[in-house]
Parts: sequence; structure tokens; C-alpha cells
Amino acid sequence: MTSPPLGAASARLGLKADGARLLHLRANAVYHLPGPNAVLRMRHAPGNRQALQRLDSAIRTTRWLADEGFATIEPLPVDQPVTVHGWIATAWRYVSGTARSASAPHDLAVLLRDLHTRRAPIDVPALQPLGTLHADLTQHATELPEEHHRWLLRRCVEIEQDYRQLTPPLGEGLLHGDAHTGNLFRDCDRWVFGDWDSIAHGPVLSDLVPAMMQHRRFGRSRADWISFCRDYGIDSDVEDHPAAATLRAARELRSLAAYLRASHQPEVRVELQRRLTSLVEGTPATWRPV
Repeated sequence: MTSPPLGAASARLGLKADGARLLHLRANAVYHLPGPNAVLRMRHAPGNRQALQRLDSAIRTTRWLADEGFATIEPLPVDQPVTVHGWIATAWRYVSGTARSASAPHDLAVLLRDLHTRRAPIDVPALQPLGTLHADLTQHATELPEEHHRWLLRRCVEIEQDYRQLTPPLGEGLLHGDAHTGNLFRDCDRWVFGDWDSIAHGPVLSDLVPAMMQHRRFGRSRADWISFCRDYGIDSDVEDHPAAATLRAARELRSLAAYLRASHQPEVRVELQRRLTSLVEGTPATWRPV
């Protein structure tokens, strides 16, 4: 991946990039711009009209949500997104508030319950259950053993077939698309949702899958899932529904995309291998975010 054209993107948005500080680098390069006290998010997606349309939906929908009083990080009132040399850039209000404790499943459940009652007056792209995995398997699979590459391609076809036949128990609606506690940010006295790059319309249950996976893949107690479901207002046994199994399998595969893109890094390559081995062999290995 080439370096982000930070200065050019900031200028297109009417922002000053002096003193910019890198906050995060994975699917996006995320910077704090101290002059306008803003966050600039940059995604490398040359020629990807779907990514551009999704980010345009994210900007327009979060503006509407903020006007409706929903707890979201707000996009800046500038004409966006913009594209510069294959990069898509969006600008957001910087949230710098601190909290005495980290966000918890309860905070996530309350925000999702609110979000899922809302009907956006804006066209939102349909959920792509495997995200960018197909493209990443084409462009970034050099570190994969051939047998794992073939297995992933077959598994993608199976999951997409299952998804087309899905009967979701909670219906469909507006989705955050990447709903986990790491995407909650403290804004004064409340938690707000950020990182709307995966915004979509689809099975509401898919927004609950990241919380479900905490005890299934990341070593957390199932009590957290039960508590999350109580606060959201559903029975925790929803995870046994066939639709949950399909959406969970899709999320597990989709999670590999970022690791494929960064597989040149040794620690990322180790985690990619751990996740792939557990999926191929059907073993309950504990995954570790890198």
C-alpha cells in the first residue's frame, strides 16, 4: 500500500494537516488533525465505486442520525467524501473525552437497540456478508498455503449460498456493520458510535454477531453475551438459530481480510495462520486481535 496523500486530501476538504498524528493503521489510515481538531480517515480503494458509495452513505446517514439525537461521531460539515490518488477520505469531529472505564457490552447493547429502531430516509447499501474478502484473496494471498487458499474460496461460495437462503429471526434494518466495543468512543458523558465504514442494510442479527463471537472466539465469558442480550432485549439462545451460524461463519471469514492485507507483518501472519487453522480444522482456538 502506498502512503496516504494526507496533505492533498486535507486540502480538498478545506482542512489543515499541520501536526497530523497517526492514530490507527489497518483497513484505514486514521489521523488526528490538531488545527481543526478533526479526525481524517483515509481508505485505499482505487477505482472501487462500491467503497465510495458506502462512505457517501455513511456520511449522509450519520448526519441524519446526529440530527435525530442518536449517539454518533459526527462528520464535519464539508463536502465529502473526497478521492485523492486512489484514496477515499472522510473527516469527522474529534472526540477526546476520557472515561473512568472502558466501554462494556451494556453500552454496545443500548446503542444497537436504539439504532435498530430507526429507519433511515437514505439509501444504504445492502450488507455484503464477506466484505472485501474476495478482493483480498485475489490481491493479498501470497502468504497463504495453496490448500488454505482453495479452502477459503470454497467456503466463501458455501456461505454466500447459505446467506441467500437466510431467514433472519430479528428481521432487517439499518446496520452499523462493525458493531463492537472498540468502535465506541467517549464523548463527554456518553458513549458514541464511530467507524461507520461498513454501514449497511441487512439482517439485524448480523450487528449482534461481534458480541456473540467474544465468548466463542476471543475467550470472554458467555455471561457477557447473556448480559448483552438482556440489555438489548432478546433471548441469548438466539445464537443457536441457523441464521446466527451463517452470519457468524461469514464474520469469521470476513475478519481475515485485514490480516491478509497486512500479512507481511510477522505478528499478523501468525494470527492469520491461527485463525485459518482453527477454521479449516474446526478447532475452538482462542483468537487474538493484533
